[in-house]
Amino acid sequence: MVPVRPVNTTAAVFATVETDRLILQPVDERHRADLIAFLGTPEVMSVRKLGVLDAAAASAVVDDMIVHWREHGFGMYAVIERDSGAFLGECGLRFLEDGTVPEISYGLHTSGRGKGYAREASVATMGHGFGPLGLRRIVAFARGDNVISRTLLESLGFSLVWEREKGDYSVVHYEALAPAGP
Repeated sequence: MVPVRPVNTTAAVFATVETDRLILQPVDERHRADLIAFLGTPEVMSVRKLGVLDAAAASAVVDDMIVHWREHGFGMYAVIERDSGAFLGECGLRFLEDGTVPEISYGLHTSGRGKGYAREASVATMGHGFGPLGLRRIVAFARGDNVISRTLLESLGFSLVWEREKGDYSVVHYEALAPAGP
């Protein structure tokens, strides 16, 4: 199996990543209220794996995000629009439950969609993962009927690994490998 643990966790811990239009801040307590509201928004969460969460469940997810940063030196970012300072959503890397493979995850408020922000945040996140973190492989999961997410993943260089039925919908599994070195 290809190692996936960060090679350089010292440099990676709590790193803010910036793009031309976005600031990706490691999730911490200052983002809790925004994330709880975000994770409970039907327009955002109805197409995502977790579904719409109540405040207690959303708060537990935020706790997990904060702990992940502390334990692994990387995690989910709060996506902030640079010009306005507005909270747009989340994007980042996290280990799957088995702790062996990092997954990219992203989601934006409807006000942040259709502007290329998800792609911009994902490109920055993957660059940080394959660069300073030294990851060799990143996976992604989405609902099979989430065409926008699937299109984004494929445009980022992810390859479809499998699609499986899960109750009333299917789940797709993608992976991307680090670019070959010099």
